[in-house]
Amino acid sequence: MRIRSTSALALLLVMVTVAGVSGSDLRGQAVTYADFGYVNRIAVSTSHVYFATSEGIIKYNRSTDEWEQPLTGATGIDERDITNIWVDIFDEKLYVRTGDGLWNYDDLFERWYPIDQLPSFESLTQHVSAPPNMFAPPTFTYDGSGGLTDTYGRTYEFTDVVDDGSGMLWIGTWGDGPARANSSSNVIELMTFGLIQSQTNAIAFDGDKVVVSGAAYGQYRTGVTIFDPATLEFTQLESGVNADFPAVDVNALAADSNYIYIGTENGLYYYDKASEQFDRHLNRRFGLTDDAVLSLAEMGDSLLVGTNNGLTLVTYNGDSTLAISPQELITQSIYDLQVVDSTVWIAASSGAYRYNLRSGALQKFQDPEAVIFGSVYALDLYGDDLWFASLDALLQLNLTTGATKSFKSSAAQVAYRALAVNDVIAATSSGQGFEIYFHAADRTFSRKFTTADGLPSNNVYQLLMDGDYIWVGTDRGLTHFWWNNPNRVD
Repeated sequence: MRIRSTSALALLLVMVTVAGVSGSDLRGQAVTYADFGYVNRIAVSTSHVYFATSEGIIKYNRSTDEWEQPLTGATGIDERDITNIWVDIFDEKLYVRTGDGLWNYDDLFERWYPIDQLPSFESLTQHVSAPPNMFAPPTFTYDGSGGLTDTYGRTYEFTDVVDDGSGMLWIGTWGDGPARANSSSNVIELMTFGLIQSQTNAIAFDGDKVVVSGAAYGQYRTGVTIFDPATLEFTQLESGVNADFPAVDVNALAADSNYIYIGTENGLYYYDKASEQFDRHLNRRFGLTDDAVLSLAEMGDSLLVGTNNGLTLVTYNGDSTLAISPQELITQSIYDLQVVDSTVWIAASSGAYRYNLRSGALQKFQDPEAVIFGSVYALDLYGDDLWFASLDALLQLNLTTGATKSFKSSAAQVAYRALAVNDVIAATSSGQGFEIYFHAADRTFSRKFTTADGLPSNNVYQLLMDGDYIWVGTDRGLTHFWWNNPNRVD
């Protein structure tokens, strides 16, 4: 989108206003991917199509025939409250209406500003009724009045249809996202973009892709999303549509070259990437120590499965399982696992443990600073440093020297604690967003990040380090957060 010409005085006033409000430069700091399946309204320019959804605005480039980054990092409005959207013919001015009135988007500052009335502008597009004769995508039927019904009897009504004046109809559905159809053939093509569910409790890398999922409650469509950040392509694996993968809470994810492993309240599910099928399911009946899988870790040709009652070692093909059940672990909830050579570090409901798979020796970790006690919820490894997260503190342990360093959390206690670390920072969920400890600085300091910094929600359930960025899992989606933003004032 082009930047509008602005007088020097007006630009200076805007810069002063933004600085006074935020105290930092938020441009490019956060972009959120969520369930964009519920489209309220569509606006079309000569170059782009804007879909205003229940979780923010997504943007399609007509020239390149590709999705672009959604406008979910912008500040100034509640993105869930957009009821209408307009764009001028040359893609220079974008406006929305929310329950608080009309707003104008400023792409220079990635911020919405209130306006008194909608200006007049030229547009070659028009909102039209759904044609009575349309051809549905595979596995769907068209009802003749603006609705698609899938093979499970669920109907997704059209919420908006825009004729762009050049032979294309752009369609918004309520529940299955954007679609389009050539106005001469009326063949409907679904345009999948975003997560199948916004709730994000589990994140894992699968090569260059990101795999996400979470709790299933309160959402119409649930499951696992495989996301390629480079191409902005999304593959949605829906749960609850057949017995192979029911709609259950997903607590943990892992991946290798053959499978995506999905740890749920109902056991461990295997998704075969080659056949694109769920071909295996393990639970207590098939050797796990409990049905509720809380954590996963790869180890050679095997998979470690932490459950609500102990630890299980499973071969990758699922043909054999071995319960690892020293007395201390039998009744323990295993929240996280970290493999270091032949040793498994365990974050459990009664503390942290070190388990040697070769000798079978189990040792409870006692930190010299006595800050890690009770439940330990998360572990992360960077170089020689292993990090622990409890409700009250973080602990850094150098595995070579044995030296430790603690970081007391000033955040409100929560019933979980996410953790992601590198050589510069340690990030942890705080109950109100997340907090970054700049542990490598000459003088250690911390900085809290909330919805004021671009997060969609202050409920942070998972963190995954990605270079200068952190993937942040919340109840309102997955945020790619630029923690190393050089323009931000910390």
